[in-house]
Amino acid sequence: MGQFLSSQCCDKKEQAPKSLLQVGPMLNLNQDYQYFFSQDWFGIDKPQFEPQKFIYIYPGYKEDQSQMENFWSKADTINLRHGELVRQKGKVLNKKWQYLIRKGVPCSLAKKIILDTFRLTYVDCEAEYLSALKVVFKNKQIPKTFKNVPLFGCNTNENDEDEEFNYLNESEKKIQLILKVQILNQQGIEALIRLLWIVNNLNHFLEYNPMLLHIIVLLLIFLSEAQTYCVLQFMIKDSQQCLNDHQNKQQLRWHLIMNEEHFKETATTFYETVSKRSKTFSNVYQFMQNIHFDSFELFQEMSINLMLTYLPFSTVLKIFIIYLNEGIKIYFRIFYSVLRYISDDIKSCKSNSNFKSIFRKKLMNLNIEQQNNIIKQAFKLSLSESEQVKSYMRTAVSYSKNQPCYLPIPSQASDLITNEQAFIDI
Repeated sequence: MGQFLSSQCCDKKEQAPKSLLQVGPMLNLNQDYQYFFSQDWFGIDKPQFEPQKFIYIYPGYKEDQSQMENFWSKADTINLRHGELVRQKGKVLNKKWQYLIRKGVPCSLAKKIILDTFRLTYVDCEAEYLSALKVVFKNKQIPKTFKNVPLFGCNTNENDEDEEFNYLNESEKKIQLILKVQILNQQGIEALIRLLWIVNNLNHFLEYNPMLLHIIVLLLIFLSEAQTYCVLQFMIKDSQQCLNDHQNKQQLRWHLIMNEEHFKETATTFYETVSKRSKTFSNVYQFMQNIHFDSFELFQEMSINLMLTYLPFSTVLKIFIIYLNEGIKIYFRIFYSVLRYISDDIKSCKSNSNFKSIFRKKLMNLNIEQQNNIIKQAFKLSLSESEQVKSYMRTAVSYSKNQPCYLPIPSQASDLITNEQAFIDI
């Protein structure tokens, strides 16, 4: 695996749109476009996202990616081989890998790093996914549309109507209204819906996890639909084991919660623990309570959306790759770091009415150095796993009693319900 780390994806494969201005305030954006379209990390397979939207919401792409690529090219990776990212003895990563990934993974390496993290480098993901499709859809043709897509706790506001999405069917429209960043193309949206459906049918105990929608979206930027499925299944099984196995419970490296109660307990414990560890955080937390601002709702919204619309997209991607390697705790750390970074601005709020707007405005205007400092500060927080174990483990994985875990494959078609009714109209 060390061989690909020093490789550079700089051969021009596609030209950037010529309509971009060459001078004035558009110059930096134009340079980002030129650099982005000179790479081929997204062009090997047909992308499931819209490249122009990607680079538009990633200002400073060239500068940021160049810094990370330069850092990785100089890193001592000779002794790092495939398979060393496997979790062992409570440690998620080889220390050198952990250090490198926390520094930021360039987009050109993200796919290889993600696949190796989940032991999928040499796995035939297409065959695994095809097998899952056959089980879920009973060897029948996969429906083109789904009316009731499982959203795992994501809700849309009935007043959130947007004429921009009127051309979509109801499921696609609902998902677009939930997504904080509409970056997937039509192919990506269809893949997202299929993956949500399949994950729901194969993991009936996964009752609540609104993070899942955005996790799939970000994975589809770098991975194929089949690879994304295999990563999701690994994450679910790994989380299930960590949440149930008392011998390994202190690892606290799981990725996904299984029900809403567990999420609330996790958030409550986080607030209690960090308030004891950080005087600054404690003061900010107390201030939010004094102005009657629901800090738990803020934490829930930020973590569920993977920090989208609260932090620049470049930071969201960096944190997401760390999350894939180290588990859910990174989002707790980032929330602490964010509150600490803008603590003075928070204390200047006179009421809770403008709290979120001040919060977002400050964070979304961070430059690359400031973004990296927030991530760096996050790892200065010492979270004692032993203090959190009791609360984290209080709620074990809850298996749903009203849904069967066995999916039979009948030899004959049913006379009572058609395949179309079974997989579209329920």
